[in-house]
Amino acid sequence: MERGIALHAQGQLEQALSAFENARALAPSDPNTSVASATLLVALSRPQAAYRLLLTLEKELMASAEGATNLGIAAEACGDLTKAEAAYRQALTLDPTHVRALTNAALLAGAQSRWVEAVAAAEQAVALAPDEPGYRHNLSDLLAAAGHYRESLDVLELACLRFPDHLDISMRRIAALAFCGRLEDSAALEAKLTDGEREYFLAFLKRAAASADPDKRLLPAPDISTDAFQLYTDQAFSALITCDWRESAQLAATLRRMLADCMENHTPRDFREAQFFGTVLGLREDELAQMREVSTRAIAARQQTALPTFSATRKPYRGKDQRIQIGLAVPGLADSRTVSALQRQLQLHDRNRFAFHVYSSTRRPNLQHKDTLAPLAASLVETAHMTHAEAAARMRLDQLDVFVDMAFNSPWCRPEVLALRVAPVQIRQLTWHRHHPAQPCDYNLSDTFIHPDGLDLNPFGPVVRLPHTCWLDTRLEGHESRAVSRVAAGLPDDAFVLCSVISPATLDPSTFSLWMDILRALPHAVLWLPGFGAAASHLCREAEAVGMSPHRIRCSASADNLEMSADLRLADLFLDPIRFNANQGLVDALRLGVPAITCAGKSMASRLGGSIIRAAGLPDCVCENEATYLEAAIRLGQDSGHLKSLRTRLQAAIPTAPLFNLPARVRELEAAWTIMIERSRAGLPPAAFDVPPD
Repeated sequence: MERGIALHAQGQLEQALSAFENARALAPSDPNTSVASATLLVALSRPQAAYRLLLTLEKELMASAEGATNLGIAAEACGDLTKAEAAYRQALTLDPTHVRALTNAALLAGAQSRWVEAVAAAEQAVALAPDEPGYRHNLSDLLAAAGHYRESLDVLELACLRFPDHLDISMRRIAALAFCGRLEDSAALEAKLTDGEREYFLAFLKRAAASADPDKRLLPAPDISTDAFQLYTDQAFSALITCDWRESAQLAATLRRMLADCMENHTPRDFREAQFFGTVLGLREDELAQMREVSTRAIAARQQTALPTFSATRKPYRGKDQRIQIGLAVPGLADSRTVSALQRQLQLHDRNRFAFHVYSSTRRPNLQHKDTLAPLAASLVETAHMTHAEAAARMRLDQLDVFVDMAFNSPWCRPEVLALRVAPVQIRQLTWHRHHPAQPCDYNLSDTFIHPDGLDLNPFGPVVRLPHTCWLDTRLEGHESRAVSRVAAGLPDDAFVLCSVISPATLDPSTFSLWMDILRALPHAVLWLPGFGAAASHLCREAEAVGMSPHRIRCSASADNLEMSADLRLADLFLDPIRFNANQGLVDALRLGVPAITCAGKSMASRLGGSIIRAAGLPDCVCENEATYLEAAIRLGQDSGHLKSLRTRLQAAIPTAPLFNLPARVRELEAAWTIMIERSRAGLPPAAFDVPPD
C-alpha cells in the first residue's frame, strides 16, 4: 500500500494501480485496498471497473460514512443515480456532518432540479468547511441554476472577501453580476482580466452552457461570449422559457440598449434569440427588424471566408433530370410526428415537376425514419455532424433551385448556412416578423391576412402573398381525438373551460393578465393549459399576485402538447395568445370543432393566428384589439347559445375550409416556387407577387 501511495503521488498511475492490486491480493478482506484500487481506476477513466469493484464490498462500505460516500461517487459516475442517492443518504445518516457526502448529495439533487434540497445541503457544507472555497462556489452555482441570482451573488461577494485571489470565485462573480443586471460592474471586472484569465473565463462559460441538452434548447445557441450584456440576456431568456417574467421590463430595456449601441457604433451582435423573445416582450416591429438586420450582418461576416462565393450556374451533371430542385431544411427527424408530417407533404407534391432534397440535423438519426422518406426524396442528408461550411458545401452539390428553411423556429435552425448561400432562391417557410431583410432570404412568404390589401409592402421586402393562409397543416388526420371525460382530464364537469395549447416560452405577461381578466369576469370558468412543469409554479404565483386562485388554472397531466390536443373536444373556447399565437395548437382545436378567438397584432407572430382562424371559416373571431378580444371571450362564456352557434358553424365549415385543404395549399406553394425560380433564371431580382387561389 505504501508503495502504491508513493507511486500515486509521483503521478505514476498505472504502476500505483498495480501496487494496490498486489496489496488487495495479499489482504482481500481489507476494504482500503479495494478503495485505493477503485480510486486509481476512476483516475484512469475506468469508472465502470471501479464501480464493479466497490460493489463487491457494498456491505462493508455502507457501514461507514466515508465508504458509503465513495460508493455513491462511483455509482453516480456510472449513471446509477438511485444507488448513488441511497449511498449518500446512508452516509449522512451515519454522519450528518460528512462534508463530502453533503456536497455530492447537493450536486446530485441539483442535477435533478430539487433545488431546495440541493441548496440546503450545499449551505451546510459551507458552514462545516468555511475555509474550502470549492464548497462556496458549489453553493453559488446551485443558487444560480435555481434562478436565485442575487442570492448567488451574495455568496460570491462574501467568498471574494475571504478568497480575493481565487480565480474560480472571481469568474463566477463576474457572471453573477451580469445575471443580476449589474452590467457595468460586470463589464468593469471583465475588462481587468488578463488574456489568460479571459480565456479561462470563456472556458468556464462554455462548460456551463454545455451542460444543457441541446435538443431541449428553444433556439440554437449563439457563440459563447464573456460580454456582460449577453450573459444577462441569456439567463433572462432562460427565465422566460418557464414563464418567469420578473426580469421582463429590464430585459426589454437592455435589449433596446444593446440595439442602440449596434446602430450607433456598428457593433456586431447576434440577436437570433432576441428576435424570438422580443416578440414575447412586446418590442416594436421596427426594433425587431433592426435586430434582424444586425444579426444578418454579424452572421454573414463570420462566414465570409468559409466557402467560395456561391454561383448559381448549373453544371451539366444532372443528365435528364430537369425537374426543379427543392432543398428542404427540416427540424430533426428523431420525432416520428415530424417524419409523418413531412411524409404527408411530400406525398402531395408533384414529384414529376419537383425533386426534393431533405436536410435534417438529427443528432441521433433513426434509420427507420429515413427509410420512410427515402422513396419521396431525391436525397436525404443528415447534417448534424457537419460544420456550417460543410453542410452548405454538401447542399451546393445538389444544385438546388430553391432552398426552403423549414427549421426556422427550432433548435435545428442554422442561419449560417443561409448566409453562405446554397441556392439562387432562398426562403423561410415561416418567420416571426413581417419585415424582411434583403439577405440571406430572397422572399418573404406570407398571405393576404398577414400582409393585407392596402398595406404598403415596400418596407417589408419582396412579399409573396398566398391567397388563404401561409400555415401548412400537415398534421395527420384520424389520430386527434380520444374518448376522455373531463373528470379524467382533471377538469370540472360544470365549468366553462377556456384552453390554449402553447409552449410556455410563447406565453407573455400581457396575455396572461388578459386571461386573468377573463377568468375574473367568468366565475364559473377555468383555464386549461399544457403540463408546464416548472412554468406552472410561476403562473400560479402570477395568478395569486392579482388575486386569482391558482386552482382556476388547470395544467394537463401530460407535458406532451399532442396528448392534450387529442383531448381538446373537452374545451369550450380556445384562447390564442396575443403576442405569439398558438399556431399548431390553434389548428388542432379548430379541426376538432372548438371555437377560438385571436387578436391580430402587427407582427407575423401575432397575426398568424388570425390567418389560421380566417382560413378555418371564422373571420368574425379575429379581434382587432385587446378590448374586443376580452369582450368576445366574456360574451362567449356568458352566452351559451352564441357559443353553440359558433361551434356549429365551425364544424360545418371544416370539410371545405382552406385551412384543412392541404393538397390545395401544397399546389399554391409549388406555384410560388415556380414564379420565384422563373424570375431567378430570367435574371430578374426578387419582387413581391400574389399567388392566385388554387
